[in-house]
Amino acid sequence: MSDQPWAQVDLERLRRARRLCLFAHYHQDAVVAEHVLRYLQALGAAGFTVLVLSTSPLPDAECAKLRAVGAEIALRENRGMDFGGWIEACLELFPIEAELLLLANDSVYAPLGDLPAFVETLVDTEADFYGALESLEVAPHLQSWFVLLRPAAYTSDAFAALMRTPMPEMGSKLALVLRYEIGLTRNLAAAGLRYHAAFTLAGRAGIASALPYNPAHLLWRALIEAGVPFLKIEALRLNLMRIGDIGQWRDVVARHAPDMVAPIEADIARRGTARRPGMLLMSRSRPIYWPELRPLILADYRAGRTRSRLLLALSRTVIAAMWAPRWGIAKAIGARMKLQRRG
Repeated sequence: MSDQPWAQVDLERLRRARRLCLFAHYHQDAVVAEHVLRYLQALGAAGFTVLVLSTSPLPDAECAKLRAVGAEIALRENRGMDFGGWIEACLELFPIEAELLLLANDSVYAPLGDLPAFVETLVDTEADFYGALESLEVAPHLQSWFVLLRPAAYTSDAFAALMRTPMPEMGSKLALVLRYEIGLTRNLAAAGLRYHAAFTLAGRAGIASALPYNPAHLLWRALIEAGVPFLKIEALRLNLMRIGDIGQWRDVVARHAPDMVAPIEADIARRGTARRPGMLLMSRSRPIYWPELRPLILADYRAGRTRSRLLLALSRTVIAAMWAPRWGIAKAIGARMKLQRRG
């Protein structure tokens, strides 16, 4: 990793960019995958000058791939994950002239559709900052893998307090998420700045409001079909939430971006998939992620207000009925695993 990550970066080009993207990247094999290159090309077509902030020790050949699609590259130590890189870039680059500043990363397969059209539609709504997806889990916030900011947002004191201040030591990933991913939306909104998301469940009745969940996983197909051209990589590779229909991703992607099927298959073949978790994996987590509730969540998303209330009542009945047997079986499995480790 370079001791001088900014030595080869054209800082003035980035400061003068009409649209600037700070793109966080990491690959365990220190490569730039084909699907990432396609995402960067699509961002270029949407008018963004891209700075790739990679925490992988990319060799010259991989850096050349990034330069070939017009990106600048800074190779940095992995301090603070994505937000650490974005903060480092803001400290190095600001002030900037961009009409739009995009924070993005490689945690999604994209574009699964027309990304330039998606961006133009998104920013056609009057707001100060934007996101591809709003999550209501923990607190309403824009998921950080695609956040767009106008000058009113990125020049604000609220933004500077988080993103133009060196990151302190964070005790855990959860602490980072609470302070930065959730905090960015919360702090900007508290300062009077307006935001808009391409996809949100805010204002809906039923399960979505009473038992908030992560739509990027549980509603992955609905997002793509709604014109949000992204698929979370961990939903496909790890599937920790046991999404039953994720195996149909090829058909869905082929309908919206047939040229992305092969790069996604190549990435999965290289990095592999996790063993599909058992039914009890989420037993000690929030019940909304229990597989038994998945059909109710999908029905709730498609339902009207009256039916949503009925589905919420049914989901609570299912949770109450399943809580004791799930807890008991999970405890039994845990005890058995402890005995096996001791043996």
